[in-house]
Amino acid sequence: MDKRVDVISDIITDAGSTPAGSTNFIMDAESWHIPLTEDGQTINRALCTMDSFKLNQGDVPFIIRLFENPKYNIFPGSVTLDAHDIIHVLLGRGLLPKDEAFVIGFTMGTSKKLSWIQKWIFKFATRYLYPEGYTFGEDEHEIFEAGLAIGTKMECKDLTTVDLSEYIHYTIYSARQILNIDTDMLVQYYNIERGKYTSPESQRLI
Repeated sequence: MDKRVDVISDIITDAGSTPAGSTNFIMDAESWHIPLTEDGQTINRALCTMDSFKLNQGDVPFIIRLFENPKYNIFPGSVTLDAHDIIHVLLGRGLLPKDEAFVIGFTMGTSKKLSWIQKWIFKFATRYLYPEGYTFGEDEHEIFEAGLAIGTKMECKDLTTVDLSEYIHYTIYSARQILNIDTDMLVQYYNIERGKYTSPESQRLI
């Protein structure tokens, strides 16, 4: 069996078990999504499709800025809002809760520095302290754990230490190659997530 399949199987087993079509031309946050296969465009072009609804730093609730902004450096894996948006593009994830959970988990995973107590605090905060619309439930925490595990196991560069703005004029494909983002591994996990969750952000992954 391919080594990546073993890794993905282990991740899903560890994450627990809960029973379980997009376009970049629709300019709203709920449907925004750049599929993994649309990798011929530049990162900048993909980001421009967010212009009509993109949040500014001041629009983000303070507690989220506190926990996720590298300025405060509370958790390994914190990145700027601009870098966070680029990671969404690189991972082929939209902006809905399960997308956010995976992107944050994956980013933290690439740092390979998150301790168990930091992970517990983050999960507690996203469940009980984050404002409505930003909270993570059980499903989101499972996907966060999967993203964390995949980011840790993948031989990807630490996305928290790379200046991702240097790659905005690269194609998504080229940036993934340089950063060692394994799309085969992502596809294998996304297929599993799609079969497990009925939410739109999971169904549109593949």
